[in-house]
Amino acid sequence: MKHFYIFLVFIMSMTSVWSQEYKRMISVGTYTVHEIQEEAKAYFSIVGKKRGNGYKPYKRWEYQALINMDENGRLKTSNFYFSELQKYNRYQNSKFKSSKTTVGTWQQLGPTSWNQTSGWNPGVGRVTSIAVDNGNANHIIIGSHTGGVWKTSDGGDTWAVLTDNLSSLFVYSLAIDPTNSSTYFWGSNGGAIFKSTDSGATWNLLYQRGTGNVNKILIDPINTNKMYCSIENVGVFKSVDGGSVWSRIHSDAKGGYDIEFKPGNSNVVYASGNQFFKSIDGGQTFTSQVSTGLSSWTQEYVSGTTNWEATDSSKNGGGIVPNEGASMAVFSIANFTHPETRLISPSMDLTGATAPELKFSHTQVNWEGDIDDLRVLYKTSAGGSWVELANYTTEVTAWSNITLSLPNPSSDYYIAFEGKADYARGITLDNVSVEDATLGTVFQDGFELGPNDFSKGSKMIGVSANDDSVMYVLEASGSAFGALFKSTDSGDTFVKLDHAGKNYFGYSSSATDDKGQAPRDMDIAISPTNIDEVHIAGVNTWRSVDGGVSFNITSQWIPNSSFGGKTLGYCHADVDILNYVNGKLYVGSDGGIFIAENPTEIVSGTYYTDKTSGLGIRQFYKIGVGQTDPVVISGGAQDNGTSVMINGNWTDWLGADGMESFVDKNDSNILYGTSQNGGLYKSLDGGLSLSSNITEPLDGMGELKEGNWITPFEQDPVTQHVIYSGYDEVHKSINGGLTWTSISQNFGENLSQVKIAPSNNNVLYASKDEFIGGNYVSLLYKTSNGGNTDWQLLSGYDGVITSIAIHPTDSNKIAIATTGTQKVYVSIDGGINWLSYLFDLPNFNARALAWQDNGKDGLYLGMYYGIYYIDNTTGSSWQQFGNNLPNVSISELEINTVTNKIYAATYGRGLWVSDLYEPSLNVEDFELNSVLLHPNPASKQAYLTWNRSEEVSIRVYSSLGKLMYYVKNQSLIKPLEINISKYSSGLYFVKINNANGILIKKLIID
Repeated sequence: MKHFYIFLVFIMSMTSVWSQEYKRMISVGTYTVHEIQEEAKAYFSIVGKKRGNGYKPYKRWEYQALINMDENGRLKTSNFYFSELQKYNRYQNSKFKSSKTTVGTWQQLGPTSWNQTSGWNPGVGRVTSIAVDNGNANHIIIGSHTGGVWKTSDGGDTWAVLTDNLSSLFVYSLAIDPTNSSTYFWGSNGGAIFKSTDSGATWNLLYQRGTGNVNKILIDPINTNKMYCSIENVGVFKSVDGGSVWSRIHSDAKGGYDIEFKPGNSNVVYASGNQFFKSIDGGQTFTSQVSTGLSSWTQEYVSGTTNWEATDSSKNGGGIVPNEGASMAVFSIANFTHPETRLISPSMDLTGATAPELKFSHTQVNWEGDIDDLRVLYKTSAGGSWVELANYTTEVTAWSNITLSLPNPSSDYYIAFEGKADYARGITLDNVSVEDATLGTVFQDGFELGPNDFSKGSKMIGVSANDDSVMYVLEASGSAFGALFKSTDSGDTFVKLDHAGKNYFGYSSSATDDKGQAPRDMDIAISPTNIDEVHIAGVNTWRSVDGGVSFNITSQWIPNSSFGGKTLGYCHADVDILNYVNGKLYVGSDGGIFIAENPTEIVSGTYYTDKTSGLGIRQFYKIGVGQTDPVVISGGAQDNGTSVMINGNWTDWLGADGMESFVDKNDSNILYGTSQNGGLYKSLDGGLSLSSNITEPLDGMGELKEGNWITPFEQDPVTQHVIYSGYDEVHKSINGGLTWTSISQNFGENLSQVKIAPSNNNVLYASKDEFIGGNYVSLLYKTSNGGNTDWQLLSGYDGVITSIAIHPTDSNKIAIATTGTQKVYVSIDGGINWLSYLFDLPNFNARALAWQDNGKDGLYLGMYYGIYYIDNTTGSSWQQFGNNLPNVSISELEINTVTNKIYAATYGRGLWVSDLYEPSLNVEDFELNSVLLHPNPASKQAYLTWNRSEEVSIRVYSSLGKLMYYVKNQSLIKPLEINISKYSSGLYFVKINNANGILIKKLIID
């Protein structure tokens, strides 16, 4: 018998409606981090935390959110960072002396390529967007998630960064003007769109919607002033003046994913979110091609209302909406007022029935006391009263196959399922039918979607100039593959292609698992010359040459994997974007950019060429700096595991998401590393192989403990082979991780920080984060006897502790960075009393601290943007210490005392190094003092000249701190002309810097 399905899902449970809810809350930007956490916690309690359910991407977001939130637990908008950076630039320019040498000598150390040893998912960094010049295949721009926009003019052999000095390095979409290849558009977070008219040398903020990621920018090839963009969870927007002004033309509440033109006719616009839309009048009106999934069934609140639109935006959407998840009718209640909902069958004619029966089954019931009940009802006329047939209040095995007798047969007969959930639990029904001994099967229709119907899953669109009437829509089911639809009439009708049992979004080379990360990892691209050549991607990439009927895998996320007797080509896992341009297939993945030079041929092991080399876009979480010369550094990063730099060369020695890592203080061949939630690893040969000579702490049931997303992992600064890990207790190993002993009480929650005093290894500090009194705070604990007695609880600060630094020579001198209003606190009595070190810091979040043993209590602070320094001689003023450093978040700071260098791990621009702060450098002899700015005052042009050939960077700021002009790697042997003809009259600051320092000159424009 044909099977039909009903999902009654209560309070956003077990559906991608709910899975999108916490994502929508993130995009909206008005919810606290805690509110989003609670929403996500309830969701993952149902769907689980296994790979492919979206848990890992969520935890990545959560970790950054907890250290970037403000004192009220909210995340700052992209507009805030734009304004605050401008404000701090204004402050620095106004107080800056003419020249300075103690500002840092930062240089990037990479990694800019990958070299796999014992790691299993090597890559460089996440590439979210690609734009290729249609007239020049060598001219490409790419966007990195938090690493900015990059450009190549030689097809990816070399890359140059374009955005290091802007207020945002978040990139989600890119476009090149099809009629002017020097004009770029860049879609960022917070609904922000930037534009450059000089090939990325300078950028202007065109538009800012305030919320949502700009997922796609589409330029009309006939009239480039006409543009479209999609903003996630906000809708589709249109501009008719080249991007200066935008208006929303469609608001699919769960949409904002993809936009495409019908090839050759830009008046026909296709758009997608959780639905598919088509416009034939240039976006003035859209028609939806999606089925509600209700067919002839009806759905209502028990109160009788039939309004399924959102009723209360303050309650996570409100109302009841069809689910976007599966290829079947799915429904979701999304309202915290706990309404009961009822699904009512169409009328059935039971005339002549002798023994009618209702049959149904269940799967995946998770009641656990949160379901009030599920009731089965019937009535014998449209206006009649419902009669309860059965009532289920607990989960029982008898649910497997239920048969209920239907009494009082009549010609006008209805059945209904009705239920109510208190919170976060779901009921799944299937195999619904009404049968009769005399009449046979009376009812078996109404829930399964027809072959031409979409579900409400996330969608991406594929078109080809080869045949403008054919198009494809790729659809997700939750985070996995849902379906592929094909239209031969320009999107008016679709046929669902048969891919039953296949999941092309997962990890399996045979498409047989149930995992995926859609819609983040999901795309489709069609050959411009062959409408039947279809490429789709999720974790891996797949190709069809028969119009989407069948697919073969073209890459695998683990290098040298084989399937069907062939070695598969490698492409880093999690594909964000596919572009098919000029006969080449471009892939942006979590590991970089890969290109299939000839997509029509699958050659064993060589389908893709990695073109990532040269991109410094690694998203480091943590680093460990060895105390040797040459230095050895091991660092853990999002998506790309843990890598080690030895003699300036990087190798990848650990897979998964790389977290805390360190280099053994006595033997730099010994490396320690962690993966997410506290998986511990060790290498004895510099990362060439993994050692089994390490275990993980066990809980009371003999199971491996699970720690925070980034689990504290530290080496004893005094005693060899002693290491520490922080879960819900602090654990100590005296044999390099072979066995572990708890040295603390159970703190009840996982620890976020553990530090050991360099001068006294009996003094340890540990912190955990808790939500207390409506705000997040960190509870800080200290032991002075190596943990032999209960740890002392400290107080006197506010906010969540993001970093702890203990002075190199004084175990009672401790600095903490927090999310509170005071940013940084210092204690000189072991945490009993605290002094605020806010002083003149910008209003960015404090994220990393490091003490320098220079006799002056030198303290370095890494913030959301910038690195700053203070000591006993600088007074109550932090010194800007970010010369040549991009505006990128600082994840960790560590010092090598042998080489007197400081290292900065960044979340998006890799590893950087600088000389330490050194105030004894002679400013009077500063080489940049001979740079000339003339004429001054000026009106149309200003010139810079220098009698040296050394290249410098030049920035021009308005008196308000706005960056007006920027070039780097510029020689001033010949005068550099700066066009100021469009600048308003007033005072400007011209900042010139090289590797050794900064010079600022005032410029008057009249």
